[in-house]
Amino acid sequence: MDSRALILDTIRKALSDVDKTKLTEPETPIIWERRGLSKSEMSEAFKTNIKAVAGEAIICNDAKAAADEIGKRLRELAEASQKSKPRQLGVFRSAITELTLSELANNLQDWEFVYAPDNPDADPKVYETMTASLTSPFLLLADTGSCVIEARDAFERFLCYLSPACFIVAKASQLREHLPDAWNEIESIMKNSAQHGEIAIVTGPSRTADIEKKLVLGVHGPQKLFVFIIND
Repeated sequence: MDSRALILDTIRKALSDVDKTKLTEPETPIIWERRGLSKSEMSEAFKTNIKAVAGEAIICNDAKAAADEIGKRLRELAEASQKSKPRQLGVFRSAITELTLSELANNLQDWEFVYAPDNPDADPKVYETMTASLTSPFLLLADTGSCVIEARDAFERFLCYLSPACFIVAKASQLREHLPDAWNEIESIMKNSAQHGEIAIVTGPSRTADIEKKLVLGVHGPQKLFVFIIND
């Protein structure tokens, strides 16, 4: 008998002597503890955790404050951008982005707002000229500083993948402590037979360390990612 067979035989004999009627299932370890955090506590946790992965979260009192913060950063991007005017801002249509744009419009004369074309899959070149994108998430995950984004077509997917800078605006009521707290809401969308596209979880700007183990931002997606959380 070789050593492998000897070891297996010893294990079998040991198991055969166990009184299986006295065995109990081990306790399931708690991986994601539900702490019942308030919206303000989750906002601060989100802000801290997204900063750890090179993103930035800004907590705003209302839509006007969010628009002011977005406008300031868009002007900074315009100053640094090599692209000719008008610069393009790709926009995901939602109630919160439209509200933000209504506050922004008069302050961004050098920007052109770009919405989804009639056929989002037809011409990918429409996305190449965007300096930045403005989108909104389905939910936010406080423990990792992640944005759960519902992308229903190519245009909505590319808004958080291709533009050099991605601006995400959300409400504090969309915050969840962690992924298990969001499972049921995500599942309800994915069970919808009419649902198209995907659910993307975005955590900070694109980053890679494939080359000489040096961290580089913006290789596979946005170099900058800003999340604006509006208290509600």
